Amino acid sequence: MENLILIIKGIIIGTGKIIPGVSGGMLAITLNVYDKGINAISNFFKDIKNNFFFLLKLGIGIIIAILMISKVINYSLNNYYLPTMFLFIGLIIGGLPSIFHEVKNNYHFKNIGILLLPIMVTLFLSIMSNSSIMIDVKSPKVIFLFLMGIIDAVTMIIPGISGTAILMMLGYYSIIMNAFSTFTNINLLTYNLSILIPFILGLIIGVITLSKMINYLLNKYKISCYFAIIGFSIASILMLFKLTMLSSYHIKDIVISIILLCLGYIISSKLEKLS
Repeated sequence: MENLILIIKGIIIGTGKIIPGVSGGMLAITLNVYDKGINAISNFFKDIKNNFFFLLKLGIGIIIAILMISKVINYSLNNYYLPTMFLFIGLIIGGLPSIFHEVKNNYHFKNIGILLLPIMVTLFLSIMSNSSIMIDVKSPKVIFLFLMGIIDAVTMIIPGISGTAILMMLGYYSIIMNAFSTFTNINLLTYNLSILIPFILGLIIGVITLSKMINYLLNKYKISCYFAIIGFSIASILMLFKLTMLSSYHIKDIVISIILLCLGYIISSKLEKLS
């Protein structure tokens, strides 16, 4: 049962990684696997067996989400945007009580400032994502794909920042997503591998390097880190609500979306308690 729950959490994190505006790292925190994942990566050789199987089960879920659910998510976002986004907003909100529990009785001036800083950073990134900054992607080069992997690793490790939103801003989101969603197409295998290999290499190197830094900060400055995470969480939720408010919706869609938001909250809180 515990193994199945961990795979399900991986699927939720991987699915969130696909949706622009949603932070996979934030979902990892709300599902209570962020600290464990960072520790397993940065201290892998201290307990190879347990760390390997923990990362394997979580990784299986993430890979299932990226390879199998990417088409479903794209379809849902194109046809049921509001309900899909509200489901993931609910998943994020559902894990917040456990994060606030970590910082109880530590609401000092310095910590409040740490909380506000990520909100301002995320708001700045949101404004930048609305600009026309683009990289020429007609002929994607290995070095740029490698850098995209590192950038995506940064957004995976730092909760509250959406990697997909940043990749969209840089013009690489559709190229990488198409490579994943058509990976089983034999005719496109060579091209897809030319896209995914440098991207995944950059992602792996970035995650390994940054996880050690984050693990150090969590061990030395845990309360401050959690205040920063709360700041990113609040900013992430506000940004997601902002994205959903850009269009008008039928009352039926709004009702269904609210139900799914509540469902997401329940799922996240239940999974957090089972972990």
